[in-house]
Amino acid sequence: MGPKCGDTKAKRTHNVLTLQEKLDLIKLNEQGMSHANIGRKLGIPRTTVTTILKNKAKVLEEIKNATPVHTKLIRKRHSLISEMEKVLNLWIQDQISHNIPLSQGLIQAKALTLFNAMKAEKGEASAEETFGASRGWYDNFKKRSNLHIIAGQGEIASTDTAAPETFPAELEKVIEDGGYTKQQIFNVDETGLFWKKMPSRTFLAREERSMPGFKAAKDRLTLLLGANAAGDCRLKPMMIYHSENPRALKNYVKSSLPVHFKSNKKAWMTGDLFTTWFSDYFKPAVETYCKQQQIPFKILLLLDNAPSHPRLVIEAHKEIKVVFFPPKTTALLQPMTQGVTSLFKSYYLRRTFAKAIAAVDTADVDEGGKHNKLKAFWKGFNILDAIKTVRDAWDEVKETNLKGVWKKLIPSFMYNFEGFGETVEAVISDVVDMAKQLELQVETEDVRELLKSHDQPLTDEDLLQIDEQRRLFNEEESQAEDMAQPRELTTKELEEGIAKVEDAIAFWEKVDPNFERSSKVNRGLENQIACYKELLRERKKTSMRQTSLISFFKEEPPEPWPIIPPPCSLDSMPSTSAPTPVSSPTESPSPKRMRWLLDYP
Repeated sequence: MGPKCGDTKAKRTHNVLTLQEKLDLIKLNEQGMSHANIGRKLGIPRTTVTTILKNKAKVLEEIKNATPVHTKLIRKRHSLISEMEKVLNLWIQDQISHNIPLSQGLIQAKALTLFNAMKAEKGEASAEETFGASRGWYDNFKKRSNLHIIAGQGEIASTDTAAPETFPAELEKVIEDGGYTKQQIFNVDETGLFWKKMPSRTFLAREERSMPGFKAAKDRLTLLLGANAAGDCRLKPMMIYHSENPRALKNYVKSSLPVHFKSNKKAWMTGDLFTTWFSDYFKPAVETYCKQQQIPFKILLLLDNAPSHPRLVIEAHKEIKVVFFPPKTTALLQPMTQGVTSLFKSYYLRRTFAKAIAAVDTADVDEGGKHNKLKAFWKGFNILDAIKTVRDAWDEVKETNLKGVWKKLIPSFMYNFEGFGETVEAVISDVVDMAKQLELQVETEDVRELLKSHDQPLTDEDLLQIDEQRRLFNEEESQAEDMAQPRELTTKELEEGIAKVEDAIAFWEKVDPNFERSSKVNRGLENQIACYKELLRERKKTSMRQTSLISFFKEEPPEPWPIIPPPCSLDSMPSTSAPTPVSSPTESPSPKRMRWLLDYP
């Protein structure tokens, strides 16, 4: 019989974890589980989890150098097989993201192919290592990688071929029975993004291919994008990256970023990450939206049938009904894949080129030609720049685009549809023109090829390169300084920044003869810095309150004692001596002095 809720005997009685327990904790974190959930699973405080993960490198080194007594808990496997499994995991997730059915045979065959490719690449260093992709290896690999959900996916995905024709009618009935409006129906979908990739024929792409070390062009992250059928509620993107604390984000509070920044080693969506997003962001966000629109808080969320979307957890919310697309229908029916993600990626590329043009135009002439300036810009383009570009590209997707992609799934919602808006082809044309301004040899087909590469299954070469690049990246990050706490915006900086904007307002008002234009700009600037002015006011109020309290409790120096002659007889006192005054005739004695006088005999 299991322990009852609140049974103190079931709780841990010690805080010292074994090396095996620490290793299990680290593995759960690498699978995407949050610190709080790890603590609940292992029965330890969240602060303990955070401390161990903060010192992860030391813990792993301790495990590596453990005595034989400890190492009995940890079975060291061949390094090449271990490296192959990392790449294999990446391939499996890539296949899942593209709705490609998997089976045990396919996974075993891919494992053998990857092992042989990696062995050939390493040469004599791995000549003695062998691998047969046996059934026993497969069973253990599933346990190590938590891939029990893969079993049977191939068989499930091959059934129900009529679903693309029948599902829209089934969904219409669900909408009618639940009384859902366009505003209450949402769809979200994950998509991959090579955030720093140029068309293959540009000199930037050629140079990166020839350079040793980390190649950022193959650095891929995962985005979760979504909106409602009315198009008036686009959700804040969720970004999943392979590094938890990139140096580019060192001084920023992650919760203040324009994306929900999450991480795991493979930069993909997991059930734990999706559950956290669903509970901590999606539910509060749509509830707030319903209140603002003065509509009932009841939501219909449409999801693809991916293993990273855990049914039991997300179906537990009574206000939110979740409907899953049948297998092999998401590419045909899911709204986000009907043009939103491809348009978003074309906007991302166009905005990246626009930033490159701005950097080249503002650079000093003495720095060299455009190629050198462009190279310097591209070298400095980091994950923070990517986050800003994701924000701008997502904001650029128009409401008409977000509504138009529901046409196949729910035709009845399209009675007032005004057109899809800007197309991907139009954006591609802009990118080609911008490339010419940068003196790059880019044709329309080059841009199309780049945009398609985001969504194409990874080749063996891609898989090996991505794994190697992330390893090099993590080594480089670990050699840098430790992650500092986000810096605080000082009061002095607030005052200086506000003063600069106010100087700019005065400047435009002085030099621009068009009063209406300068007034419009100045009003905009005033509105933009209003939040900083409010923050400065709060800082000064807090400072004044603290100063007042300090003054109140500050101990004042004691007042000087009054000069009083010692007691003496009248006979011994000179007759000419006048009594020493206790206080001036025009000034009343202080309470302390009065108390002393009263006590004096």
